Amino acid sequence: MFRFICLSLLFISLSFPQSALQRKLKEEREKKAKEELSTISKDLEERLRRLEEERRRLEELKRIEPPKEEQRPEVKRLVEIFNKASPDEAGAIMNNMDSELAAEVLLNLKERQAAAILEAMDPKKAAEVSTLILEKRRKR
Repeated sequence: MFRFICLSLLFISLSFPQSALQRKLKEEREKKAKEELSTISKDLEERLRRLEEERRRLEELKRIEPPKEEQRPEVKRLVEIFNKASPDEAGAIMNNMDSELAAEVLLNLKERQAAAILEAMDPKKAAEVSTLILEKRRKR
């Protein structure tokens, strides 16, 4: 019986510190979780601040950047015509056009159509127009 009482007392005495230890561990885990949440929250706030700054900078750039050139109505109409024309016919016509105008039209055509037309043009004229196209693309 004495043994039983001793074991019971030992068990009871061990269970109290253990629950205190469990409480302490729980408190430590909660403290650590709060610290991690605080760190994550600060990180998110910093990222949000940087995103807002970037958004403001982009808005400013939009205001500063000049609007893109509007396509002239006559060029727009020529683009529609050349998109429908056969490359051989369009190339023959562009051989006799002003190089600046031909370059502007080709810039606004579908890439495949423009390539086919350039291929059908006189090689010297096609080279001249291609150079103008490159210059215009750099300006854009």
